[in-house]
Amino acid sequence: MRFRNIEFRWSKCNNKYELVKWYQSNGSGQENCYVIAFFDKDKECYNMRTIGDRFFDDKDAWVVGKYGLEFLNAIFDIEEQEKDEV
Repeated sequence: MRFRNIEFRWSKCNNKYELVKWYQSNGSGQENCYVIAFFDKDKECYNMRTIGDRFFDDKDAWVVGKYGLEFLNAIFDIEEQEKDEV
């Protein structure tokens, strides 16, 4: 899910969900990105781990980060309920 220049996505490289910020390279017009936060799963829920202060530099990151955390924790709750039913 992408909103403006912030994207919530699954990273094959890091094997976890992450938030990335997209930007245009100088001169080339090529779009690049860097990670601003990771989502780590533990025994009770997902937690968001920010990279330095990158997350706080962009107000759109708050919107997408909140969405991503709510989405992942909803999936976590469903998976826990399914375990209890078995």
